[in-house]
Formats: sequence, C-alpha cells, structure tokens
Amino acid sequence: MLILYITYVDINSGTSGSSVRPQKMYRALLDAGHEVKLLSGAQQRWGRKARTEAVQEIRRWLRENRPDICYIESPSMPITFRCDIALIRKISRMGIPIGYFYRDFYWMFPELYPRRTDLTGWLKDHWLDYLQQRTNNVLKCADIVYFPSEECKKYFSYTDMRSLPPAGEDHLSERCPEEKTCIYVGGLDGGYGVGMLLEALEQLNAGDRTYRLILVCREKEWKAFQSPYKEAPWLEVHHTSGEGLKPLYARAAVSVIPVSPTPYTHLAVNVKLFDYLSYGLPVVVTNARTISAIVRENGIGLVVPYEAEALANALQSIMDNPGKRKEYEKQCIEALRNGNLWVHRVRQIVSDLEEKKKKKKKKKKKKKKIPFCLPPFFLKSFRIWRKNNEESSSSYVCRSRRAA
Repeated sequence: MLILYITYVDINSGTSGSSVRPQKMYRALLDAGHEVKLLSGAQQRWGRKARTEAVQEIRRWLRENRPDICYIESPSMPITFRCDIALIRKISRMGIPIGYFYRDFYWMFPELYPRRTDLTGWLKDHWLDYLQQRTNNVLKCADIVYFPSEECKKYFSYTDMRSLPPAGEDHLSERCPEEKTCIYVGGLDGGYGVGMLLEALEQLNAGDRTYRLILVCREKEWKAFQSPYKEAPWLEVHHTSGEGLKPLYARAAVSVIPVSPTPYTHLAVNVKLFDYLSYGLPVVVTNARTISAIVRENGIGLVVPYEAEALANALQSIMDNPGKRKEYEKQCIEALRNGNLWVHRVRQIVSDLEEKKKKKKKKKKKKKKIPFCLPPFFLKSFRIWRKNNEESSSSYVCRSRRAA
C-alpha cells in the first residue's frame, strides 16, 4: 500500500513527546511493509522556506502518483503555513481518504492555561486563535479524526472521531532490573508532579533504607528546577534520550507517572506510559482518569492519590515484593503484545482508511448522472412558440379547405 505520511516535525531529530510519536509511527509504517511517501519538517518561522519547498515537492509528486491513503500526525500547535492547509484540501479533492491525529487542545482549558495580558502576549494569543480556527476548518476535509483517548471526543463535533492512543515497542528481552530502583522520564514543570515524587523518595529513604530514583529530563529544565532534594544521595539524574534510555529502563524495577490531576491531564495519555510497558516495567500512577483506567484495566501497576505518602507506599510495596513485581511484569508483557505495539496502531489506521476508501468508491459508482435540462424560462418560451405554431398551422389548414 502506498501511504502519504505528513508530519510537522523533523523526522530525523527531536526527542520530545511531540516528535517521538511521529518517529515511531513512521518506523512502524515501514516495518509493516508499506511504501511511504514522507512529508516532514518543522513549521517554525526559521523553517518556512524548507517546509514550503517540501510541500511543493509533494504537490508535484501527486501529479504522477496517487496514494491509497493519507495519514497526518498533527503538530502540538495549530497548522501554521497556508501551503500545508492548501495541501490537505488538495488531497481531499483527489478523493484520497485522510486520517488526522489531533494531538493537543490545551487552549480549550483557559483556567489551566490563562491568556496573556501584555500587548505582545495578547497579539500572539489572538494570532493562535486564528490559526486554530483555520486548522479546525480544514479538518472537515479529514475522513477520520483521531484522538489520544475516547474522552477527548466529547470536546469536538467532527463526523467520524476515534481514539488512537500511543503504543510501545518490544524491548522485554533487554531487562536486568535492580530491585530497589525506580525510574521517571519526562518534564519537570509543576503539572508533572516531580516535586511530589522527590518528596516521596525522601520519605522512602528515611532510616537505613536505600531506594534509588533514576530521573531523566532535559539538562536546561534540571538547572532551572528548584528542590531541596537535588543533591540527595538516592537521586541519579540523566540527560539523555533515544538509545541512551535503554540501559536505564533495563535497570529499573518499577516506573512512575506522578502527574497532577487536572481537567486536561484527566484526558491525556502519556507516551511514557507505553515506553515503560515496552520494557515490562510495572507502573505507579496518580489518579489522572484516563491513564489510571489503562493501568487498572490491564493490571500493570497501582493507582494512588496525588500525595507523597501514598506514592511512597505504592513504590515500596512493589520494590519490596519480588513476587508481586513479577506478576505485574507478566501483565505488562501481555498488555503490550495484545494490541499496544506501534504496528497495531498502523493496522488500525490502514484498516479504518481502507474502509473509507471502499465507501468512497461505492458512492462514486452509485452517483447518477444528472440529465441535461433546459432552463425554465427556455421551456416556457418553447411552449409559447409551439402553441403559436400549432394555431398558425390549423388556421392555414382551414383556409386551404375553404379555398378548395
């Protein structure tokens, strides 16, 4: 199958959640044996020229090629450039089924992300509003709009909406866990709950006990992060990504997602949850609704309130109990292999859009040709002319008979 795959990041670089997902999807599409035509490139101002040229190259390619389906991994921000909007409309006019993954809609929660009040910030917010409205309008061209979770769909009204959560890769054979070690990978902003996590580890290490935390984050964020536990002996900090994460995941006995529950995080599905699953890592999560439901339904760990003491107790209960940990690891392996690999997401997309393609073909066959019709005023004039002509003919016949 020939697939046109559109992303708004540089597929060959980037380590954030917004770039990891497009990279994983691209590799999964190739691993599934599909022929993929890729459009990638950042949509920042400094990348405008390169992005525009890449879009023009795709438009030229479409003159001679017709992909079976088109799948789009959206940016974290609205679609910025007009050339991208025009390309989506062109693909839709060609009758190619489009699947669009809608990543972020934080702008719908102004109580969590308040608008800026200074003039520059006010202008930027209104410009983003315009871009967001334009993006939402062009999404009417998409045959299916995907969201990270089912709960996200209630905020939108597109014709066909489906969930497409993140997924993992099978790295289960690479594990060599250290019993008293847990791992966290991600951001350090207040909403991620890292301050509360460090407090939980400090409680765990009271007395003679020794539990380690492997914390992986960006170096810039760590320098700006404020905590009394930054120099704690039980804390091991790393600034790495990609292949550099593998040995760290392999050492951990349990993973943690201490996200602060908010209306937005209740809807989110963290990519890191499935990264943890990729290594068979039991996970302890705070009670954000969607991710906690995944953990409970699959039996892959524990769900706790957003409190340091509850988090500490949950981590300890898994790290101090090898039998319990092994049971969770078994459930992680089962959950990963039964529908949560990236190849499973690819199969879902291809199946969904193939179904749309078949419906488009049937609709095209059933479409009746509209017969040619003269305009109403034309018909009226014709009827008057015919009536006058008939009257003239009949009077001529009468005169002829009289003459005879």
